[in-house]
Amino acid sequence: MQNRFVGGPQNAAAASGGNISIYEPQTMQPAFQKRMPVTTFLRDRFFPGFSTFATKHVLMDFYRNRQRVAPLVAEGSNPVNIRREGYQTKIYTPPYINLSAPYNVDLLQVRLPGEPVFGGLTPEERALAIMERDYNELDDMIVRREELMIAEAMQTGSVTATGYIDDSATQVRTDTIDYGLENVINLTGTSQWSNSASNKYADLLRAVTLVRQAGYNPTVAILGENAWMYLREDDNFMKKLDLRFAQFGEINPQLNIRNGNGYAYVGRLTELGLDLYTYLAWYYDEQTQTLKPYIDKDKVIVAAENIGEMLYGANTIIPPDSDNFVTVEAPRVAKVNVDRNTDTKSLVVKSRPIPKPFDVGAWAVINTVS
Repeated sequence: MQNRFVGGPQNAAAASGGNISIYEPQTMQPAFQKRMPVTTFLRDRFFPGFSTFATKHVLMDFYRNRQRVAPLVAEGSNPVNIRREGYQTKIYTPPYINLSAPYNVDLLQVRLPGEPVFGGLTPEERALAIMERDYNELDDMIVRREELMIAEAMQTGSVTATGYIDDSATQVRTDTIDYGLENVINLTGTSQWSNSASNKYADLLRAVTLVRQAGYNPTVAILGENAWMYLREDDNFMKKLDLRFAQFGEINPQLNIRNGNGYAYVGRLTELGLDLYTYLAWYYDEQTQTLKPYIDKDKVIVAAENIGEMLYGANTIIPPDSDNFVTVEAPRVAKVNVDRNTDTKSLVVKSRPIPKPFDVGAWAVINTVS
């Protein structure tokens, strides 16, 4: 069987068939097309809402009082003046996503996967079908970036935006958005979960306490791959759950997974009020060209739900039917650019997403292995 490329390497449309006789009946089976799943477990559970704004930057004031107790005074004395709490102003600048899918005449002359060899679509119909597929794929890429931003923010307290500054995707610039996470537990020595002498239940209780002290009730613990392995293989931890006259919790793994990506419910720790999960989802890292998990294998995140929202900055564009600039407030902005001199066009999808936690005290991170 011979393979040949149609339309040049730019289109990357491959056709195979070898020596096919047009005098013999042929059957075209439906094409196998795999659209990799997109998971939004973190976004749906922790950052479910969103807001848009019409400027490049957005400011937000944060006011949080302490858990102060009223002082006692002697009968007949003057009132005690209470010092007012101040507030903090933070500025958010969403990173910029600007994706383009180009089209030319050669691309539209090649049949789509599963399209009949004879009597198939017209080039105009192919253009619409390809554009619809491309928009779905570009949107999937943006959703994965949002999920990765949330994963990074919850694990490290910051989001690192390393972006290309040229259309050839060679020059990069790195910006860091630091949220100031303080509830981080770094385990060392024999306290590491890889050591049989570690007290994993006590570490989870410590993380829960940190979040409770900030005024929140944590209900979810997300375990990295190794962290879950250390937990389930710890005899001391499992024996604590098997006490006859005490109900500390139960381990009852239940897989909730679709198309190779998803999450698994592990069990519940009743005293701590935590439901345990593992996040079985991966993304493709362009720099290392490998699949990576959204949650680091040695980390544990203990968090309350609905702790933030997604922010989307506005995009200023020139719409195809206008010569004027238009500013659009939306999670996505799409347009089609047309070059009539070369008979080419491109689908452009823009977005400016950034996760905004309401309070970084609403979750804690355990680095189980240093």
